[in-house]
Amino acid sequence: MSSKRQLLVFCIAVMAMAAAMGVHESLFNNFLSDTYALGADARGRLEFPRELPGFLVVLMSGLLCTLAVTRVGAVAALSFGLGMAGMALWGATSYGVMLTMMLVGSAGLHLMQPVGSSIAIALSDHGNRGARMGQVGAVGTAGTVLGTGSVWLLMDKTHPQYALGFLCAGALGLAAAALYFTLHVPDLHQARSRMVLRRQYSLYYLLEFLFGARKQIFITFGPWVLIKVYGEAPSGIARLLMTGAIIGVVFAPLAGKVIDRFGERVVMIADGVLLTFVCIGYGYANHLVGDEATAHTIACCCFVADNLLFALGTSRAVYLSRLTDSAQEINSTLAMGVSINHIASMTIPAVAGAVWMGLGYERVFAAAAVLAVLNALVATRVPSKRLGR
Repeated sequence: MSSKRQLLVFCIAVMAMAAAMGVHESLFNNFLSDTYALGADARGRLEFPRELPGFLVVLMSGLLCTLAVTRVGAVAALSFGLGMAGMALWGATSYGVMLTMMLVGSAGLHLMQPVGSSIAIALSDHGNRGARMGQVGAVGTAGTVLGTGSVWLLMDKTHPQYALGFLCAGALGLAAAALYFTLHVPDLHQARSRMVLRRQYSLYYLLEFLFGARKQIFITFGPWVLIKVYGEAPSGIARLLMTGAIIGVVFAPLAGKVIDRFGERVVMIADGVLLTFVCIGYGYANHLVGDEATAHTIACCCFVADNLLFALGTSRAVYLSRLTDSAQEINSTLAMGVSINHIASMTIPAVAGAVWMGLGYERVFAAAAVLAVLNALVATRVPSKRLGR
């Protein structure tokens, strides 16, 4: 199969997984609220088991080191699909069963994270890695539009059909698994190290840790604010995710070109600065304006903006790719990075949930703003010039 054909199949697989995740993200928080009536503290504690597979990614990737990276993608998509199918069939029967299905799906979702970046880098040249990852990101956001748009257009606003939605997400995950199984990228079919932990990657590890803290506050409590403070329904969350994805179809490839043009350092610093304002707007909209409807609009805009800023995260993978020529080492190091950022992902939500209950949700996003500033400061240590590529 030609490299262009490989890229096409890979993009279709990325789109299928993104559509599946779009459906899942549109439904999951409302499902928890409607089915199990969780408070902010319980929602925060739930992130520990949900993010545990992310912490174990380096172990899972090591256990699968004899498989080609594309086959690891197939295993990841299969696990996600089975978890979503199980959630559809049994997720509402008991909290314990829901936890089990959530873990199965989460294991696949997190195992997929280093795979996508590794394949995108392997299907690019040294001079256009940012652009290639931006293109793949645009394909993913198009898939998110399909998934979230389906929920927004088809889901019953009063009585959401959670089981049907999860079942559709599961079917898309299984389709992605079949596509990944057909991929063959020669650079990714060599033996991989079980674990890579090198001093030369220490700045990358620190950036991943800070990203994990920043990411999880928004993933966990961003939708929770909209649901609990502003009363958003699943269709409303889907609409916002879809809006961000539609903009992202243009924004993601543009972000990739900016990374190639100006370097990772500039993009990472800009990400931290912009995120600071997003956090302040999201947490304090009610205090900044007197009208609740206007505050709701500001919060929605910040939610969309935050989802767009995730596209700038590809700058970390591009930075890593400039530190090594080995496609195999890139994959193993990306897996280590996922595990490191999930050290924060597992612990931050429980603390943030307690802060929400004791001091209010505003303090959660004030802390997130501090993390954003810290992320920008650390990014100043990234070399301003591309590393000899």
